[in-house]
Amino acid sequence: MNRAILLVSHGNLASTMKESVELIAGIQQQLFALSMGDQETLDSFSRELEAAVNQLLDRYKEIIILADIKGGTPCNAATLQVLKNSRVQVIAGFHLGLVIESCLSPVSPKELLDNTSRSICHINSTVNPINIKEEL
Repeated sequence: MNRAILLVSHGNLASTMKESVELIAGIQQQLFALSMGDQETLDSFSRELEAAVNQLLDRYKEIIILADIKGGTPCNAATLQVLKNSRVQVIAGFHLGLVIESCLSPVSPKELLDNTSRSICHINSTVNPINIKEEL
């Protein structure tokens, strides 16, 4: 699998997510993080992201950019990269399970979403709560 995973986010979420993934799955050489500071604009972050993407494209055949939230500045900057290069894919709304699977599985972005969306659930609807009053 010759692809890079690049996390982009507001604040330190991307770098913290990278740390969490590596705590669980070990060092991931293909996983990178780029965080947008509170003083950055779409233009400044887009330039920073473009430089990072160009460096990664020298080493990897494909880049999947995982953005923190659809419609946010990091995601919008990533979308500009899709328009510039067909080797860039973007998924908005990352979570720990998605990032881990992106690192460990060679499947397509669509399959990543299909696989990891099933892990999001309302736990209360899947368990039978214990009636504490009856036990007391």
